[in-house]
Amino acid sequence: MISSSKNILFIVLFLIIFIYIFSLPPVFSTGDGGELITASYGLGTPHPSGYPLYVQMGKIFSFLPLGNIGIRIEIVSVFFSILALFIVYLIIFRLSGSTREGYLAGVASIILLAFSYSFFGQSIVAKFYTLNVFFVLLLVFIGVYTVLNGYDRRMQFLASFVLGLTLSGHHTGFMMIVPLFILSLFYYREFLKNCFLSIIFFFAGFSVNLYLYMRGIKESLFSMISVKDWNSFVNVFLRKSYGASSSIETTSYGFVDFNGYMYAFKNYFYLIEKNFTLFSIPFFILGLIWLFKKSKKLFAFIFVSFFVYSIFLAKLTFSTPKLDSHILYVVGHQYFIPSFSIYCIVAGSGLYLMYTIFERLNLQLLKKVVPVIVLFFPLLMGMHRLTDQYQRWNYVPYSYTKELFSSLPVSPIYMTFGDNHAFQAWYIKLVGKYREDICHITLDNYNTMVWALQGCKPYKLYRGILPEFFGGNLKDLTDKKRFYSIVALSEKHPLYRVVDSHLYFYNFIYIARSSDKKEFAEFFKERIKKIESFLNYEDCLTHGTDERYTNMLCDFSGLAYIAVAKALEPLHGEETSFDQTITYGDFMAPLKINVKIGNENQKYIDKYRAIRTYNALNRFYLLEGDR
Repeated sequence: MISSSKNILFIVLFLIIFIYIFSLPPVFSTGDGGELITASYGLGTPHPSGYPLYVQMGKIFSFLPLGNIGIRIEIVSVFFSILALFIVYLIIFRLSGSTREGYLAGVASIILLAFSYSFFGQSIVAKFYTLNVFFVLLLVFIGVYTVLNGYDRRMQFLASFVLGLTLSGHHTGFMMIVPLFILSLFYYREFLKNCFLSIIFFFAGFSVNLYLYMRGIKESLFSMISVKDWNSFVNVFLRKSYGASSSIETTSYGFVDFNGYMYAFKNYFYLIEKNFTLFSIPFFILGLIWLFKKSKKLFAFIFVSFFVYSIFLAKLTFSTPKLDSHILYVVGHQYFIPSFSIYCIVAGSGLYLMYTIFERLNLQLLKKVVPVIVLFFPLLMGMHRLTDQYQRWNYVPYSYTKELFSSLPVSPIYMTFGDNHAFQAWYIKLVGKYREDICHITLDNYNTMVWALQGCKPYKLYRGILPEFFGGNLKDLTDKKRFYSIVALSEKHPLYRVVDSHLYFYNFIYIARSSDKKEFAEFFKERIKKIESFLNYEDCLTHGTDERYTNMLCDFSGLAYIAVAKALEPLHGEETSFDQTITYGDFMAPLKINVKIGNENQKYIDKYRAIRTYNALNRFYLLEGDR
C-alpha cells in the first residue's frame, strides 16, 4: 500500500524546494542577510556568537555554479529546511509503525509546516535558523528512535556530537539537553557507562568553534568581531556584548517572575494561530493523547521538548504584555520554528490517530475524504505565503543601498547606525565591490563617537584618501562636503553642537555650523538635480512582501522624495509640513520640513505618499488583529 503512493512524499518535497528556490530574495534579504553573506563569502566572523558552522556552510554553498553570491548562500536555508521537513515526516512515519496512515499523516504534516508563515520565511533568507531546527529535529529523532528501539550507545554518542555542534550555531539548539537528560534517566545505567566517551564526542562537535580563533589570527575580508584569546572567545561565544540579552542572562529569566509565563503562553498561542490557524489545534490535542497512550517515555520526551522550545523559550524572550512589530519580527518570527516543527510532529500523530479511528469504525468514506482535505488545506496556506513571504521581486535592500552609494561624491565618509543599513552596505561594498572609494563606518551607540571600520579597509589605503578623517579633523571633512550619514543629529549626539545634519538623499550630509548657509543652499540644489535620476520608487511599490525591515527601508527612503521636492520647490505654492522624526533606539531626532508644492515637485510628493501607504505598518501579517 505504501509503495503505491511513496512518490507523493518526493513530489511534495520537490514542490516545496521549487517554491522556496523561486521565492528567494534576488540578491540578499534585509536584517542579518547582508552580513552573513559577506562573512560567509570572506570566511569572516559575523556578530556574536560568530556562527562558525553556518559561515563555513555558506562558504561551501558560495561555490555553487548558479545565481549570484547572495542566492547561493541563501540556498543554505533551503537545504536545511528540506532536511528538517524530511525528519518531521520520518518521525511520524516511525511512530506509526511505518503504516500507510502514518505515511499520509507525515506528508500532511510537512506541508503544514513548510507553508507556515515563519518556517517559510526563514527558509528563504540567509539566516541560521533552519540549520538550527535541523539539529533540534535530529536530536528529537534520536530520542524517538531510542524509545522505540531501545538503548543504543551509538545514538548517545551521536546525540552528544550534535549537541556540541549546536553550540556553533544558534544557542537555542543546545536547549535539547533538557529533554535528552530526562530521557537518559530512563536508561541511566547504560548512559552513565558511556558518559566519558559522550563527553569526547560532545567536544568533537564543539570544536567547530575553533574557527573563531583561526580567523582571528589574520585579518579577513570581513570581521565584525575578533577573537584573539580566551577572554575574547568567551565574550563572543556567550554574547556578553548584548548585556541583558547575552546567553547566560537570558537563560536566568526562566526562573524569575513566574507571572510572565501567563504572557508567554498567550503570546505563543498567538503565534500558533497565525502560523497554523485554529484548525490545527484539535489534531495537536489528539496527538498528545495518542503519544501518552503509546508510551509514557515517548510522551515525556516529546512534551518536554515542545515545552522547552515553546513556553519556556517564550518566557525567556517573548513574554511582554504587549507585542510590537519589532519583537514580533525579530523574536516571534525567528526563534520558535523548532517548536513549530515539534508541534507539527504532534499534530501529525493526532492525524494518524484519526485515521486509525476511521479504520477501526470502518468509516471508509471519511477515510478517503479526510486525507484529501487535510492535504489540501495546508496547500491553501501556500497561496498566502506566495503573497506575504514571496521575495523574488524584493530588490529593496539591494537597490536602496546601491542608489544611496551612487548619490555620494568621490571618496566620502558614509556612517550608518543599526544593523539594517550597515549589513547591506557591507555586502554592496565588500562582496559587490561597488564604490570602493567610500569609507563606510558604523556607529555603535547613537550618543557616542565610537564607530567601527569594517567597511573601510585596508586602513592604509583610506588613510591616504581621507587624511582629514583619520587625523580627527572632521570640520575640514564637513567643509569639503564629504561626511554623509544615516543618522540625523539630535541634541543628544556629541556632534550636534558643531555640525548640522541636512537632508540629502536617503541619508544626511553633515555641514559645520559655521559654514556659509547660502553657499550650502546652492550646493544642495545643484547636487540634488544631479542625483535625482538615482531615485527608484518602483522597488518600494512592487516588492510584494510584508517583510518588516523592507517596509522600514522604504519608509526611510521617503526622505529622498522630500529632499528632491524641497530642492525643486517653486517660489510660490501651498506649503506642506512633513514630520519625518526618526527614532534611533532610545533616541529621537526631530525632522520637520516645510515644502512649497507646485507643478515642479508635485510628482515627488505623490511618490512619497504612495510609498508610505504601500509600506504602512498594518501590512505586517503578524500584527493583524488587536494586539
